[in-house]
Amino acid sequence: MHLEFRHLRILLTVAEAGSIRKAAARLQLSQPATSAQLKRIEHELGGPLFIRSADGVKPNENGQYVLRCARDLVIGFDRLREYARSAAEADRRTAAPLRAGGTAGPLVSLLVSALFELVPERRLTIDARRSVHTLVRSLSLSKCDIAVFGEFPGFPLPVGESVVTRTLLREPVFVLLAEDHPLAGQETVALHELADEDWVMPEADESGVHAYLHLTCRSAGFTPRIAHVTPDLAVARILVAGRRAVCGVWPTAEVSAQGTVQRPLVDIPFHRRLLLAWNTESVPPELADAACERVLAAYVSLVRQRPRYLAWWEGGGAEFALGDGR
Repeated sequence: MHLEFRHLRILLTVAEAGSIRKAAARLQLSQPATSAQLKRIEHELGGPLFIRSADGVKPNENGQYVLRCARDLVIGFDRLREYARSAAEADRRTAAPLRAGGTAGPLVSLLVSALFELVPERRLTIDARRSVHTLVRSLSLSKCDIAVFGEFPGFPLPVGESVVTRTLLREPVFVLLAEDHPLAGQETVALHELADEDWVMPEADESGVHAYLHLTCRSAGFTPRIAHVTPDLAVARILVAGRRAVCGVWPTAEVSAQGTVQRPLVDIPFHRRLLLAWNTESVPPELADAACERVLAAYVSLVRQRPRYLAWWEGGGAEFALGDGR
């Protein structure tokens, strides 16, 4: 018989169990088979390693030395295997593309830029979706690794058990008005001042955007009239410029067109939470943490490029956006 690594584990199991019977149970072997295996090992190593008695077995002097060596070898082998597997997993992650996603908007570009800087060696694939439900489902099914999206208060989006989300900030909704609208001359607009307006909105979806608008407007004392539904912002701009409707817009978006103006809404906290989500099976925590920091920093830089948003931000809005209520 040639001594193999598994024989060392048998020796250690016998020594730890203190009897052939108990060792056999741990090894899931019969007692005669374990006893015969131990005798063959001892023969290969030159003689008895254990003292047998009615109370069990214990290593003799030679056995103590052999067991010390065997334990060192087993520990070393386990460390080698753990290192090799970790290295292989790291290589696999590096070789596999990092799949980033988000709902269409400026936040996706911020995430992509952050990942280009953080993991320049990784191949990056992008999947920007219009439907947040489709995006979240891709995360849950491990078809997407890391993504950014918005979530309205009271309408949480379900994610899989392996997906972690972190709130970056709370982003307010501004209102898009015709430049000759009576409210366009104000620096801010209270939501109740829009009670008699028609609204143009994107299509209703699983995000709860229509329901959230209704709930928020009702808290301001009226029910909104959603007269127009379109996914095309260009169409919404035309309706707004023509005084056919008003429209909620995100203050980071470049939506102001000829004949329209943006104004912050006050009094009612009409907003969404911006989230970064990642799959813990494919994105290490240190990368997720760094991505959060970079995306948030880039967002604040974007705020400074939007004069209306910057005025709101510096006028106390930053406390709302970045406060503990996130």
